Amino acid sequence: MCGISGIVQLQGSSNQLPVILKNMNDKLKHRGPDDEGFTLFKDGKAQCFSGQDTPASSLSSNLAFAPKFHIDSAKEHPFQVGFGHRRLAIIDLSAGGHQPMCLQENQEIWITLNGEIYNYIELREELRTYGYTFHTESDVEVVLASYQHWGKDCLTHFNGMWSFVIYDLQKNHLFGARDRFGVKPLYYLQNEQHFAFASEQKALLEVPSYHRAVNLDAMLPFLLYGQVELQSEGFFKDLYELKPGHFFTFDLSNSKLKTERYFELYASNKNQAFHAASFEDTKKLTRQMIKDAVRIRFRSDVPIGFCLSGGLDSSTIVCTAAEIAKEESISSLKNGIKTFTASNDSPLDESSWAKQIVDHTNAEWHNVKVDSKTLIEDIQQLIYFQDIPLATTSTYAQSRVMHAAHEQGMSILIDGQGGDELYSGYQTFYYSYFHQLFTSFQWKTLFKESRSLGNSPVSLKELCAAMFKIKLSHFPAEIRVKLSKKWKSETNLITPEFLRSNAKNVKFHGEFRSDSLNQRLKSYCTETYLKGLLRWEDRCSMHYSIESRTPFSDDINLIQHAFSLPANYKIRNGWSKFILRESIKGLVPESIRLRKDKKGFSIPQNKWLMEQETAFFELFQSLKHLDTNNLVQKELIESNWKVFFSDLKHSKEQDLIFRYVCYLSWLKQFIYLQ
Repeated sequence: MCGISGIVQLQGSSNQLPVILKNMNDKLKHRGPDDEGFTLFKDGKAQCFSGQDTPASSLSSNLAFAPKFHIDSAKEHPFQVGFGHRRLAIIDLSAGGHQPMCLQENQEIWITLNGEIYNYIELREELRTYGYTFHTESDVEVVLASYQHWGKDCLTHFNGMWSFVIYDLQKNHLFGARDRFGVKPLYYLQNEQHFAFASEQKALLEVPSYHRAVNLDAMLPFLLYGQVELQSEGFFKDLYELKPGHFFTFDLSNSKLKTERYFELYASNKNQAFHAASFEDTKKLTRQMIKDAVRIRFRSDVPIGFCLSGGLDSSTIVCTAAEIAKEESISSLKNGIKTFTASNDSPLDESSWAKQIVDHTNAEWHNVKVDSKTLIEDIQQLIYFQDIPLATTSTYAQSRVMHAAHEQGMSILIDGQGGDELYSGYQTFYYSYFHQLFTSFQWKTLFKESRSLGNSPVSLKELCAAMFKIKLSHFPAEIRVKLSKKWKSETNLITPEFLRSNAKNVKFHGEFRSDSLNQRLKSYCTETYLKGLLRWEDRCSMHYSIESRTPFSDDINLIQHAFSLPANYKIRNGWSKFILRESIKGLVPESIRLRKDKKGFSIPQNKWLMEQETAFFELFQSLKHLDTNNLVQKELIESNWKVFFSDLKHSKEQDLIFRYVCYLSWLKQFIYLQ
């Protein structure tokens, strides 16, 4: 798990390239404090350089990619291409894991990689049968050999999470790729002077040819709906995200960039009768596949801990880990199972559920108490490490969990992110399932399921309302704006001018989509929803130099199996995640297995904002002048501040104001540098 960066001088070569690359790499130090490296290229020749944090073992190594000079010595020489790397040492802690890396026998292919390829041991053995020789224990060397052997098709062989860029000197192009669901980030820019890429946008801001600006198209979805990075171009104008499941090639001979999708998730739309015998076999297979997915993520040369919310997904992972530890000797768990929970003094607190899992598994528990007192103080720092404004305060809770794990010396946490998207954990999935039953004439099942809603998080009234909800997208833009202002009171805080100019982005958030259940799940996994959750998690964990592993979000075998299952395996007798609940019977305590509510690391956001409204108001006043685009009606907000923050009737207005103040803080740190 690391930070990667790179830059190409599009017109000839430049002696400024080493300085720019070093500045970019410095911005990613938190992602990799254990090692740093640079490789600079000119006329098809590579030179490797060290930095301040390069360990002595890397300097004394006889590997082909070992640094020979300090990066400061490169300032006097012109180069055309540069790769940078910050390393968080996880697998092969020796100099064999130093990057940027090339193959010992082929120094015409170089890589800078962020992530983990969990099946690297199996791939290494397969590649050995093709005649490859390996000189390290690193998964990065396996990626290079895979690329040399299979070309771009190497991506189909990987099980894990990754973003990487390879410089193929023979083909004279860059090949960059991102994992299937976006666990690991990759951003890029291209202008007349430079092509550059990095793990985080803040590194790209160090490219002198880039001019900082706000992408206003991203602002209305964020302010009204809390949505981020819906398109490749996010909050920063002219900075782009490589989408999950995609790769790019950048031809250095003509500066042409091409992006392509390499992964398409198949989702079964079968409507089939429920067969108990078949379900029993599937239940056992699901249990085994979850176990295999968790086990392979124990591959590490450093200790592993676990995020534990007390919900079904994280509890399943912790209990599975405990089961494996009883059966096998796992070096990364030699100090026992360590769990980390965020708790708060509110009805949303789930620590009592987490405690049941701790007692059940005899795990070591670190329960982090979070409250509103330090939230305002920490907002600036949180936004800096996120690169974008905060959408909710739940990011704060996640960040505090990672901080606690860092204090306990953890370098890896395994999390349950993605279980809801595989097995139907959200209320909205019931709407798609009932619609599927209705349109496929499965009325007997529809009636039975409607009678079983007591086991679900959705009421019959809510279900009926959603089934017949009007889609705003069917109306002209001016009608959507009028309806939104009537139905969503917070819309009235947006300035009329900005609302009119962004009318195309106005929608009825949460509107019902008439997909089948698995198609709905697929959209959550492959469009923006899961990607957004993984984005927050990546920045929260890497802020504290922690690798977050998410088996439900990146184990391709488990994911493809889950999407091959029919809808009635996922919602049945009113229960969400039916197949998951049944597969873990006897593994997880019944009180957890049969939970009907869903919270996660939930925070009483509105209660906190009302508690801290004075400090929050002062922050708003100190930053409001930065919004030169006048996105909201600042005078209206200011004059009604006490009203808005007096009770929960105005929770929607509070949410929008919170996001707006976070936007102002983002402007201060990244755009205007005040």
